[in-house]
Amino acid sequence: MTHDRSHRRRFAHGHGDGFHRPHGRHRHGGGPRRIFAGGELPLVLLHLLAEAPRHGYDIIKALEARAGGAYAPSPGVIYPTLTLLEEQGLATATPDGAGRRRHAPTAEGLAHLAANREAAEALLARLDRHAETAPPAPVLR
Repeated sequence: MTHDRSHRRRFAHGHGDGFHRPHGRHRHGGGPRRIFAGGELPLVLLHLLAEAPRHGYDIIKALEARAGGAYAPSPGVIYPTLTLLEEQGLATATPDGAGRRRHAPTAEGLAHLAANREAAEALLARLDRHAETAPPAPVLR
């Protein structure tokens, strides 16, 4: 049976829902997965920064909590995305004196978020749905 290229990409890992699960945290085993397609993560980060200025670690924990513990992005994904937002003028970073940088959206970043509010809400709803279907976290004794 032959399949077109898009079919192979979409179903290559056995997930026809288009929702990518990260390595070690997805329900059915397998290799690494992405939860966001290209261009989606910056919008989610802007939303989180608009809620409150945050350090990169705080963003990782906020996303993990929003996904019910089933997804925790790596620092290797979050920090470059924060740098991209800074370079685009959508976010700023201020040193906090403890060797960390606190990120916040700029006025331009807030305007970008407002212009893309529906897309941001859809991405956050996707995380919420994933949290509802994620297996419960193991109880440590």
